[in-house]
Amino acid sequence: MATQDIDALLDRARRLVSSHSGEALALAGQARELAVAEGLQDLQAAALVVEAHAMTMFGQQAEALDALLVALDLGDHHGMGLARGDALQMLARVYYTRGEYERASDCWCACVELEDADIAPTVRIRAHVGLGQLLYAHEQYDSALAHHRRALVLAEESDDPQLTSSCLINIAVDLMRLGLLSDAIASLKQALPLVRADKNYEYEAEIYSVLGQIDMARGDIERARMSLMVALKINRLHVNSWGEASNLLWLGQCSLAEGLLETADDELRSALALAQSMGSQHLLANAHHALATLCRSNGQTEIADKHELSYRELRRQLLEHARSPRLATMELRLSPVT
Repeated sequence: MATQDIDALLDRARRLVSSHSGEALALAGQARELAVAEGLQDLQAAALVVEAHAMTMFGQQAEALDALLVALDLGDHHGMGLARGDALQMLARVYYTRGEYERASDCWCACVELEDADIAPTVRIRAHVGLGQLLYAHEQYDSALAHHRRALVLAEESDDPQLTSSCLINIAVDLMRLGLLSDAIASLKQALPLVRADKNYEYEAEIYSVLGQIDMARGDIERARMSLMVALKINRLHVNSWGEASNLLWLGQCSLAEGLLETADDELRSALALAQSMGSQHLLANAHHALATLCRSNGQTEIADKHELSYRELRRQLLEHARSPRLATMELRLSPVT
Protein backbone atom coordinates (compact mmCIF):
# COMPACT_ATOMS: atom_id res chain seq x y z
CA MET A 1 0.00 0.00 0.00
CA ALA A 2 2.88 2.36 0.83
CA THR A 3 4.32 1.82 -2.63
CA GLN A 4 1.05 2.85 -4.25
CA ASP A 5 0.85 5.96 -2.05
CA ILE A 6 4.40 6.99 -2.96
CA ASP A 7 3.79 6.39 -6.66
CA ALA A 8 0.63 8.52 -6.49
CA LEU A 9 2.49 11.38 -4.79
CA LEU A 10 5.28 11.26 -7.37
CA ASP A 11 2.90 11.12 -10.32
CA ARG A 12 1.12 14.22 -9.03
CA ALA A 13 4.42 16.00 -8.37
CA ARG A 14 5.65 15.29 -11.90
CA ARG A 15 2.48 16.75 -13.39
CA LEU A 16 2.82 19.92 -11.31
CA VAL A 17 6.56 20.55 -11.51
CA SER A 18 6.42 23.03 -14.41
CA SER A 19 3.28 24.89 -13.34
CA HIS A 20 3.30 24.71 -9.51
CA SER A 21 6.92 24.03 -8.59
CA GLY A 22 6.51 24.68 -4.86
CA GLU A 23 3.68 22.20 -4.52
CA ALA A 24 5.59 19.65 -6.58
CA LEU A 25 8.64 20.04 -4.33
CA ALA A 26 6.50 19.49 -1.23
CA LEU A 27 4.80 16.40 -2.68
CA ALA A 28 8.11 14.88 -3.77
CA GLY A 29 9.50 15.54 -0.29
CA GLN A 30 6.55 13.71 1.26
CA ALA A 31 7.11 10.80 -1.10
CA ARG A 32 10.83 10.67 -0.22
CA GLU A 33 10.16 10.70 3.53
CA LEU A 34 7.61 7.90 3.16
CA ALA A 35 10.03 5.89 1.01
CA VAL A 36 12.78 6.29 3.63
CA ALA A 37 10.40 5.20 6.41
CA GLU A 38 9.41 2.11 4.42
CA GLY A 39 12.99 1.28 3.36
CA LEU A 40 12.14 1.62 -0.34
CA GLN A 41 15.42 2.94 -1.71
CA ASP A 42 14.38 2.81 -5.37
CA LEU A 43 11.40 5.08 -4.68
CA GLN A 44 13.57 7.30 -2.51
CA ALA A 45 15.82 7.77 -5.53
CA ALA A 46 12.84 8.50 -7.77
CA ALA A 47 11.55 11.11 -5.31
CA LEU A 48 14.95 12.82 -5.20
CA VAL A 49 14.89 13.17 -8.98
CA VAL A 50 11.49 14.90 -8.88
CA GLU A 51 12.69 17.15 -6.05
CA ALA A 52 15.75 18.06 -8.12
CA HIS A 53 13.54 19.03 -11.06
CA ALA A 54 11.50 21.34 -8.84
CA MET A 55 14.70 22.82 -7.38
CA THR A 56 15.94 23.76 -10.83
CA MET A 57 12.74 25.74 -11.37
CA PHE A 58 13.75 27.85 -8.34
CA GLY A 59 17.29 28.25 -9.67
CA GLN A 60 18.69 25.97 -6.97
CA GLN A 61 21.19 24.25 -9.24
CA ALA A 62 23.67 23.22 -6.54
CA GLU A 63 20.94 21.66 -4.40
CA ALA A 64 19.52 19.85 -7.43
CA LEU A 65 22.97 18.51 -8.31
CA ASP A 66 23.42 17.12 -4.79
CA ALA A 67 20.00 15.44 -4.87
CA LEU A 68 20.66 13.83 -8.25
CA LEU A 69 24.05 12.47 -7.24
CA VAL A 70 22.50 10.91 -4.12
CA ALA A 71 19.71 9.42 -6.27
CA LEU A 72 22.16 7.86 -8.72
CA ASP A 73 24.24 6.47 -5.84
CA LEU A 74 21.11 4.86 -4.40
CA GLY A 75 20.29 3.52 -7.85
CA ASP A 76 23.72 1.95 -8.21
CA HIS A 77 23.19 -0.02 -5.01
CA HIS A 78 19.46 -0.70 -5.01
CA GLY A 79 18.25 -0.09 -8.58
CA MET A 80 15.95 2.70 -9.69
CA GLY A 81 14.27 1.52 -12.90
CA LEU A 82 13.11 4.26 -15.23
CA ALA A 83 14.18 6.89 -12.72
CA ARG A 84 17.79 6.35 -13.85
CA GLY A 85 17.04 7.94 -17.20
CA ASP A 86 15.19 10.78 -15.44
CA ALA A 87 18.18 11.37 -13.17
CA LEU A 88 20.73 11.44 -15.98
CA GLN A 89 18.54 13.75 -18.07
CA MET A 90 18.09 16.17 -15.16
CA LEU A 91 21.78 15.95 -14.28
CA ALA A 92 22.62 16.91 -17.85
CA ARG A 93 20.31 19.92 -17.61
CA VAL A 94 22.00 21.09 -14.40
CA TYR A 95 25.47 20.70 -15.91
CA TYR A 96 24.29 22.52 -19.04
CA THR A 97 22.97 25.46 -16.98
CA ARG A 98 26.28 25.62 -15.10
CA GLY A 99 28.21 25.70 -18.38
CA GLU A 100 29.75 22.25 -17.82
CA TYR A 101 29.04 21.18 -21.37
CA GLU A 102 31.26 18.10 -21.55
CA ARG A 103 29.59 16.58 -18.49
CA ALA A 104 26.18 17.51 -19.90
CA SER A 105 26.95 15.81 -23.21
CA ASP A 106 28.16 12.66 -21.42
CA CYS A 107 24.89 12.46 -19.46
CA TRP A 108 22.69 13.02 -22.52
CA CYS A 109 24.65 10.49 -24.55
CA ALA A 110 24.28 8.02 -21.69
CA CYS A 111 20.51 8.60 -21.79
CA VAL A 112 20.38 7.80 -25.48
CA GLU A 113 22.38 4.61 -24.89
CA LEU A 114 20.47 3.27 -21.85
CA GLU A 115 18.49 0.04 -22.07
CA ASP A 116 14.70 0.48 -22.36
CA ALA A 117 14.26 -0.82 -18.80
CA ASP A 118 16.22 2.17 -17.47
CA ILE A 119 14.67 5.04 -19.41
CA ALA A 120 11.23 6.09 -20.61
CA PRO A 121 10.87 6.89 -24.33
CA THR A 122 9.93 10.48 -23.47
CA VAL A 123 13.15 10.96 -21.48
CA ARG A 124 15.20 9.59 -24.36
CA ILE A 125 13.57 12.20 -26.61
CA ARG A 126 14.47 14.93 -24.09
CA ALA A 127 18.06 13.74 -24.28
CA HIS A 128 18.01 14.27 -28.05
CA VAL A 129 16.62 17.76 -27.43
CA GLY A 130 19.43 18.38 -24.95
CA LEU A 131 22.08 17.32 -27.44
CA GLY A 132 20.58 19.79 -29.90
CA GLN A 133 20.73 22.53 -27.27
CA LEU A 134 24.36 21.68 -26.59
CA LEU A 135 25.19 22.09 -30.28
CA TYR A 136 23.25 25.37 -30.24
CA ALA A 137 25.38 26.57 -27.33
CA HIS A 138 28.44 25.88 -29.49
CA GLU A 139 26.80 28.00 -32.22
CA GLN A 140 26.32 25.00 -34.52
CA TYR A 141 22.78 25.98 -35.40
CA ASP A 142 22.29 23.73 -38.43
CA SER A 143 23.31 20.64 -36.45
CA ALA A 144 21.13 21.74 -33.53
CA LEU A 145 18.16 22.09 -35.88
CA ALA A 146 18.76 18.59 -37.25
CA HIS A 147 18.68 17.10 -33.74
CA HIS A 148 15.57 18.99 -32.74
CA ARG A 149 13.75 17.94 -35.89
CA ARG A 150 14.69 14.33 -35.17
CA ALA A 151 13.33 14.73 -31.65
CA LEU A 152 10.12 16.24 -33.05
CA VAL A 153 9.53 13.18 -35.23
CA LEU A 154 10.01 10.89 -32.22
CA ALA A 155 7.74 13.05 -30.05
CA GLU A 156 4.96 13.03 -32.63
CA GLU A 157 5.30 9.25 -32.96
CA SER A 158 4.90 9.00 -29.17
CA ASP A 159 1.82 11.26 -29.33
CA ASP A 160 3.23 13.44 -26.56
CA PRO A 161 1.97 17.05 -26.83
CA GLN A 162 4.34 18.39 -24.18
CA LEU A 163 7.43 16.99 -25.87
CA THR A 164 6.13 18.02 -29.27
CA SER A 165 5.78 21.62 -28.08
CA SER A 166 9.26 21.50 -26.53
CA CYS A 167 10.72 20.40 -29.85
CA LEU A 168 8.81 23.07 -31.75
CA ILE A 169 10.10 25.80 -29.42
CA ASN A 170 13.69 24.60 -29.81
CA ILE A 171 13.27 24.44 -33.58
CA ALA A 172 11.97 28.02 -33.54
CA VAL A 173 15.06 29.21 -31.63
CA ASP A 174 17.35 27.43 -34.09
CA LEU A 175 15.50 28.95 -37.05
CA MET A 176 15.70 32.40 -35.44
CA ARG A 177 19.49 32.13 -35.15
CA LEU A 178 19.64 31.03 -38.79
CA GLY A 179 17.73 34.18 -39.76
CA LEU A 180 14.58 32.30 -40.79
CA LEU A 181 12.26 34.48 -38.72
CA SER A 182 8.95 33.71 -40.45
CA ASP A 183 9.59 29.97 -40.14
CA ALA A 184 10.48 30.48 -36.47
CA ILE A 185 7.18 32.26 -35.80
CA ALA A 186 5.25 29.51 -37.59
CA SER A 187 6.87 26.91 -35.32
CA LEU A 188 5.96 28.93 -32.21
CA LYS A 189 2.36 29.35 -33.36
CA GLN A 190 2.15 25.60 -33.82
CA ALA A 191 3.43 25.07 -30.26
CA LEU A 192 1.31 27.67 -28.44
CA PRO A 193 -2.08 25.85 -28.45
CA LEU A 194 -0.39 22.63 -27.31
CA VAL A 195 1.29 24.46 -24.45
CA ARG A 196 -1.89 26.23 -23.35
CA ALA A 197 -3.90 23.01 -23.45
CA ASP A 198 -1.24 21.39 -21.25
CA LYS A 199 -1.12 24.46 -18.93
CA ASN A 200 2.66 24.41 -19.19
CA TYR A 201 3.53 27.91 -18.02
CA GLU A 202 7.28 27.40 -18.41
CA TYR A 203 6.88 26.75 -22.14
CA GLU A 204 4.30 29.50 -22.59
CA ALA A 205 6.74 32.01 -21.12
CA GLU A 206 9.47 30.67 -23.40
CA ILE A 207 7.28 31.16 -26.46
CA TYR A 208 6.61 34.80 -25.58
CA SER A 209 10.30 35.30 -24.86
CA VAL A 210 11.31 33.99 -28.29
CA LEU A 211 8.60 36.07 -29.96
CA GLY A 212 10.08 39.11 -28.22
CA GLN A 213 13.55 38.24 -29.48
CA ILE A 214 12.21 37.89 -33.02
CA ASP A 215 10.53 41.30 -32.74
CA MET A 216 13.86 42.75 -31.61
CA ALA A 217 15.61 41.22 -34.60
CA ARG A 218 13.01 42.92 -36.80
CA GLY A 219 13.56 46.25 -35.05
CA ASP A 220 10.11 46.42 -33.42
CA ILE A 221 11.28 47.23 -29.90
CA GLU A 222 7.87 48.24 -28.53
CA ARG A 223 6.29 44.96 -29.56
CA ALA A 224 9.32 43.04 -28.30
CA ARG A 225 8.95 44.63 -24.87
CA MET A 226 5.29 43.65 -24.69
CA SER A 227 6.06 39.98 -25.42
CA LEU A 228 8.99 39.93 -23.00
CA MET A 229 6.90 41.50 -20.23
CA VAL A 230 4.29 38.75 -20.66
CA ALA A 231 7.06 36.15 -20.38
CA LEU A 232 8.51 37.88 -17.31
CA LYS A 233 5.13 38.01 -15.58
CA ILE A 234 4.55 34.28 -16.17
CA ASN A 235 8.05 33.34 -14.97
CA ARG A 236 7.77 35.43 -11.82
CA LEU A 237 4.29 34.10 -11.05
CA HIS A 238 5.49 30.52 -11.32
CA VAL A 239 8.98 31.11 -9.89
CA ASN A 240 11.13 30.20 -12.88
CA SER A 241 14.37 31.98 -11.97
CA TRP A 242 16.28 31.07 -15.12
CA GLY A 243 13.44 32.31 -17.32
CA GLU A 244 13.16 35.50 -15.28
CA ALA A 245 16.87 36.24 -15.64
CA SER A 246 16.74 35.64 -19.39
CA ASN A 247 13.70 37.91 -19.78
CA LEU A 248 15.40 40.68 -17.80
CA LEU A 249 18.45 40.42 -20.04
CA TRP A 250 16.36 40.89 -23.17
CA LEU A 251 14.33 43.67 -21.58
CA GLY A 252 17.60 45.39 -20.75
CA GLN A 253 18.53 45.16 -24.42
CA CYS A 254 15.19 46.75 -25.30
CA SER A 255 15.81 49.60 -22.87
CA LEU A 256 19.30 50.12 -24.29
CA ALA A 257 17.87 50.32 -27.80
CA GLU A 258 15.35 52.91 -26.61
CA GLY A 259 17.96 54.95 -24.72
CA LEU A 260 16.33 54.22 -21.35
CA LEU A 261 19.65 53.80 -19.56
CA GLU A 262 18.42 53.86 -15.95
CA THR A 263 15.78 51.25 -16.72
CA ALA A 264 18.36 49.16 -18.56
CA ASP A 265 20.69 49.36 -15.56
CA ASP A 266 17.98 48.07 -13.21
CA GLU A 267 17.02 45.22 -15.54
CA LEU A 268 20.55 44.10 -16.34
CA ARG A 269 21.80 44.22 -12.75
CA SER A 270 18.77 42.20 -11.63
CA ALA A 271 19.57 39.66 -14.35
CA LEU A 272 23.22 39.56 -13.26
CA ALA A 273 22.25 38.91 -9.64
CA LEU A 274 19.92 36.06 -10.61
CA ALA A 275 22.53 34.52 -12.91
CA GLN A 276 25.11 34.66 -10.10
CA SER A 277 22.72 33.03 -7.63
CA MET A 278 22.07 30.18 -10.07
CA GLY A 279 25.69 29.79 -11.20
CA SER A 280 24.67 30.06 -14.85
CA GLN A 281 27.80 30.96 -16.82
CA HIS A 282 25.87 31.53 -20.03
CA LEU A 283 23.52 34.08 -18.46
CA LEU A 284 26.40 35.67 -16.53
CA ALA A 285 28.39 36.14 -19.72
CA ASN A 286 25.47 37.78 -21.51
CA ALA A 287 24.74 40.04 -18.53
CA HIS A 288 28.33 41.27 -18.37
CA HIS A 289 28.34 41.87 -22.13
CA ALA A 290 25.16 43.95 -21.96
CA LEU A 291 26.40 45.88 -18.92
CA ALA A 292 29.62 46.69 -20.78
CA THR A 293 27.54 48.25 -23.56
CA LEU A 294 25.44 50.16 -21.03
CA CYS A 295 28.47 51.52 -19.16
CA ARG A 296 30.03 52.74 -22.38
CA SER A 297 26.79 54.54 -23.18
CA ASN A 298 27.07 56.22 -19.77
CA GLY A 299 30.70 57.17 -20.33
CA GLN A 300 31.87 54.73 -17.65
CA THR A 301 34.75 53.36 -19.69
CA GLU A 302 36.71 51.76 -16.84
CA ILE A 303 33.69 49.89 -15.50
CA ALA A 304 32.72 48.87 -19.04
CA ASP A 305 36.19 47.37 -19.55
CA LYS A 306 35.79 45.29 -16.37
CA HIS A 307 32.44 43.92 -17.56
CA GLU A 308 33.91 43.21 -20.98
CA LEU A 309 36.83 41.34 -19.39
CA SER A 310 34.42 39.24 -17.32
CA TYR A 311 32.38 38.51 -20.44
CA ARG A 312 35.41 37.42 -22.46
CA GLU A 313 36.69 35.16 -19.68
CA LEU A 314 33.30 33.49 -19.21
CA ARG A 315 32.91 33.11 -22.95
CA ARG A 316 36.36 31.54 -23.18
CA GLN A 317 35.49 29.07 -20.42
CA LEU A 318 32.24 28.12 -22.13
CA LEU A 319 33.72 27.58 -25.57
CA GLU A 320 36.84 25.75 -24.41
CA HIS A 321 34.65 22.86 -23.26
CA ALA A 322 35.29 20.85 -26.39
CA ARG A 323 32.64 18.36 -27.35
CA SER A 324 33.33 15.08 -25.63
CA PRO A 325 34.50 12.07 -27.67
CA ARG A 326 31.27 10.36 -26.67
CA LEU A 327 29.22 13.14 -28.32
CA ALA A 328 31.40 13.03 -31.43
CA THR A 329 30.75 9.28 -31.70
CA MET A 330 27.03 9.86 -31.22
CA GLU A 331 27.06 12.43 -34.02
CA LEU A 332 28.54 9.90 -36.43
CA ARG A 333 25.71 7.47 -35.70
CA LEU A 334 22.93 10.03 -36.14
CA SER A 335 21.99 10.67 -39.73
CA PRO A 336 21.02 14.29 -40.45
CA VAL A 337 17.35 15.22 -40.63
CA THR A 338 16.18 17.74 -43.19
